[in-house]
Parts: sequence; structure tokens; C-alpha cells
Amino acid sequence: MSESVLAAGSLFGGAVRLYVSPVDRASAWPWPFDPASMGRFAAGVPAAGWLDAGVVAGFVRSPEQGLTPVLSGAPATVKTQARSLLQETVQWTFPAWTRVAMALSSGAPTLNLLRTTADGRANYSGGTAAASIPVLAGSTASVLQVAAGSALSVGDVVVVDVDYAGTTGYLGSGAPGAFVQDVPEVVDAHYTRRVSFNVGVVAEVTGGAVTLAQPLPAGVPTTAMKVDVVMGFVDRAGGGFVPEWSALLVIDGVQGDRLLLHYPRLQPAGDAAAEVVTQLAPGVDRWRPTAKFRALPVTDTNGGDAAVCFRTYLPAPMRAV
Repeated sequence: MSESVLAAGSLFGGAVRLYVSPVDRASAWPWPFDPASMGRFAAGVPAAGWLDAGVVAGFVRSPEQGLTPVLSGAPATVKTQARSLLQETVQWTFPAWTRVAMALSSGAPTLNLLRTTADGRANYSGGTAAASIPVLAGSTASVLQVAAGSALSVGDVVVVDVDYAGTTGYLGSGAPGAFVQDVPEVVDAHYTRRVSFNVGVVAEVTGGAVTLAQPLPAGVPTTAMKVDVVMGFVDRAGGGFVPEWSALLVIDGVQGDRLLLHYPRLQPAGDAAAEVVTQLAPGVDRWRPTAKFRALPVTDTNGGDAAVCFRTYLPAPMRAV
């Protein structure tokens, strides 16, 4: 039995969907992605270690891979070409304001605004935080076990992470949210939770069982972790910590093909946090965060070449190649 192979064609796709993963800054090693074995994951359900950042708009990639002619002889004649430049910038706009969108668009440290005490000191990025709620044994990434009667309600945004103990280095479970170079004179036990990406929304509270709308990015929490309620997010221009991410942009074709653009290492392109403002009607503007990154190289073990982007095309079934 045989079937006809259809002619190859253009990719007719819909929206561009973004998945991100923080680079392990301690080892400077991006989270792995193998398009051969991992490229066909279901939309919205990425491989372990990747966060679904949702659909993005206005995606533009600007590759610059300069080739310089090599001349010889008289008159000078082009004998070959040599690659003299390898860099690329990418940018996109987020349709929604989320913790990840804030972090990616700011190009600077982004903090969680923790719920404060009634008599605490005020501060630019959030004042004295209210008492944390310990995480008890038996918790999962989706259901937190806490003491019954804890001050948590449906709809609360929460962050789950360990106390800051006055150490240096990268902080944050699952994703590094900040780098501490020098221990501050006054140690804030909440600081790790201020910078952590391990956040979620409370969907249900039954006694001491707190069910989250989505699993925590860092997975199953330990009993060393605590819960703080988050009122919002704030980024601040400046600071020495430069965030670094891996990004995977996916375009699914209506015929079953798929295009993937994998950037193992992205750092902010140097611009400040920015927004795109579109007037929808008189007196009604739409504000969206936008991000711009510069791709940094990695070494591909297949051949040992340096590369900043890996473009993969997965053809539709029974299509000519």
C-alpha cells in the first residue's frame, strides 16, 4: 500500500507562542532543548524546565552574520569569504502583564510586592513584609499544605521560597531572580521571596490545603520554604544583575508542520523597560510590555561551531522535503 506525497508548501501558521527557561547562572549552561526528541510537544505543555509565556505579537528577529570577502592577487580578486560578525537581536510584545512578562520586558531586576505589615516602614519596592506562612510536609507543586486558618484566600497571588539567610550568589528557586554580591547590613528574611519567580494564584482553600491554579514553576516545595502574599510586581531601572534566559518561539502550521526558533542565551539589549501604547478609542489606550534581547553564542557539539539561534522546521506528514 502506498500513499501520494504532497508538494512542499509555505507554512500557514497562527500566533507565535513563547516558552522561556532561566539560564543556570552558576554554570552558565542553558536548559537543554533537543528539537529531534522534544520538538513535537503539545502547545501550552512544554518540556520540563520551560515556562509557557503565552502568545506574543510583533515578533522580529534581526540576524547579523557578516561575511567579509577574502581578497588576493593583483588586481585583488575575491577568493572566498570569512564570517566576520555573529550577532542577532530579537524583540516582541506581550499581550498581557504577567510576572514573566514584567521580568523579560524590564531588562533589570523585578521584585514581588509582598503584603506589608500595618505599621511597617514604607519603601520604593515594597515595605516591611507581613509574617510568612510555613509550608508543611505533604505539599505538592499544585497543593500547598499550611496550618489551618492561615491568612490565604481564593484569588491571592502567592510566592513560595526559602528565607534569605545572608548569603551571596544567585537567589530564587527554579529561576534565579537576583544576584547578591555583598551581604547587606540588615538582612531581610523575605528577600529571596521578593525576587523569586516561584509564584502562583490560589484557586481553592480547604482547611490547610491551598490549591493553586497552576503548578509552581520550581516544582514540589520543601518544608524549608514559606509563603508570602504578593500584591503586585515592580521592576527597577539599574542594579548589577543582568537577567539571562533561553527562549523558544513556536509557530504551528495548519497543515501539521511546525517552525521553532531556539535561542539558548538571551540577555536584554540594553534598552530600558518599555511599553507599547495603542489607542483603541478616544480615552481608551491599550498598554502592553515589550521586550528586546541580544542573543549570545553557545557551542554546538555537532561540529563545535558557535551559534546564537537554532531554527528548526518539522514538516507536515506526507509532504515533500
